[in-house]
Amino acid sequence: MTQQNLAATLFALAQSYRVTVRNSINANELGINALHVRCLHIIAQTPHCTANDIVQQTQRDKAQIARLIKELLKLDLISKCADENDKRCFILSFTQTGEQLLQKLRAAEQSVDALLCQGLDQSQIDNFLHTANTMISNIKYE
Repeated sequence: MTQQNLAATLFALAQSYRVTVRNSINANELGINALHVRCLHIIAQTPHCTANDIVQQTQRDKAQIARLIKELLKLDLISKCADENDKRCFILSFTQTGEQLLQKLRAAEQSVDALLCQGLDQSQIDNFLHTANTMISNIKYE
């Protein structure tokens, strides 16, 4: 496989995954995109999540993440409150609406994962995950 074919295949896979998940949760109607979804996952997985945690994990610029957080607040998906230890720092958490969306998102992702893995046995899935994670490590820019 040439580099161009690898890049095209990876892009097509990622794009297909994003579109399928977005359609499953009606993301267009909600006004959210893939980065919003990524941020929701980071908030869910990071105890006492702050905007800086999102910046570090997404490798995006602070201003872009600040705008994104503002949008999530406006959509009533998250809330923020001052950290007890540092009042300059805000902890992000889910509202009830955000929690419901996260559950819907996780269900949609599980459904898409099952669809993607049709016709594959566990060793093929494990090999793919190992290969993909190795590729990610090879180009990680932390």
